[in-house]
Amino acid sequence: MTVSHRAKRVTLRMGTEADRDTLYRLRHAIYGQELRQHALNEEQRLRDSLDAFNTYFVACIGPEIIGFISVTPPCHESYSIDKYVDRTQLPFAVDDHLFELRLLTVLPEHRHSPAAFLLMYAATVWVWSQGGTRIVAIGRHEVRDLYLRVGMQSHGLEIRSGAV
Repeated sequence: MTVSHRAKRVTLRMGTEADRDTLYRLRHAIYGQELRQHALNEEQRLRDSLDAFNTYFVACIGPEIIGFISVTPPCHESYSIDKYVDRTQLPFAVDDHLFELRLLTVLPEHRHSPAAFLLMYAATVWVWSQGGTRIVAIGRHEVRDLYLRVGMQSHGLEIRSGAV
């Protein structure tokens, strides 16, 4: 999918193994340095156990990745929300039709482009195509309206991770 924004073409595609190092570096820059959600490290890369089986979608302008989102499928029965909330507190079923969207990220200079909305849309359509009937997402208050615009509902659960 390609969309033009201010004479720049934003292209969406599934992330590849070759993209992973770039994504881990961008995660460190955004979630470590900018937001202070996670500790900085000498490697300057941020990854976790879910990266072994999650799927990324990336937004690009030319060859440059300007944003991404991660989709965690139900087949491994582990989600990032498990780090913050006991499943008994969740107001929905956790089963093999639940997918998780996480790490919606757009580089600062592209945050006023359609990249975030396009990434959410692409990930949501992909989840449906994989048989998903429910999506859980964790997002910052600043992007809450975006989640609501794509049809998600707030369940009022609030969590804290680092300074976020």
